[in-house]
Amino acid sequence: MTTDLLLAVLLLAVWTGLLALQLADIVITASRLPQLSAFTSVKAELLEMESTRANAERLAALREQIAELDARELARAIPPGRGATAQLWRATPWRLAPTALALIPLALTVGTWPLALAALPLPVVTYVLALAAARASVAAASARATVHEQHRAEIQELVDRVSRTARKRVAGLGERVNRALQILREQQS
Repeated sequence: MTTDLLLAVLLLAVWTGLLALQLADIVITASRLPQLSAFTSVKAELLEMESTRANAERLAALREQIAELDARELARAIPPGRGATAQLWRATPWRLAPTALALIPLALTVGTWPLALAALPLPVVTYVLALAAARASVAAASARATVHEQHRAEIQELVDRVSRTARKRVAGLGERVNRALQILREQQS
């Protein structure tokens, strides 16, 4: 009888622990906000450059930084059309670890049918929670991609505006300015 009681307490502890971990995973995944601080800093710098004459070298460096951000987002993106089940099995199989761990109490309680009956729903519940976390992951990735596209469009528009005001070398401009200043000096003396 004490063995059955010990197995029942162990089963309850495993139930509680696995469900708490999976619920925490769902909450963290669903509440994860897109990390757009890099885009925000680029946007702020472009707005600052827009009010002044832009430096061509700095503008080129910003374009490289934007390309790096795009590459990072492309690497993090979930391919379009990938559902939650495919995401769970291909991209985040570690979320299936609680389901595998839930099979251990089931195997331990095979000899005692009341405990085995109580342990039977645990793998099913943990798989459903893992699938819910994968759905939240897909939804968060979709939201992140949408926000990325919006910020990318705004930044591209700002880059175009700033590049129109960027200093560009004009052939002979320095000579013409020097000649005009020389004429002004001659007229003043």
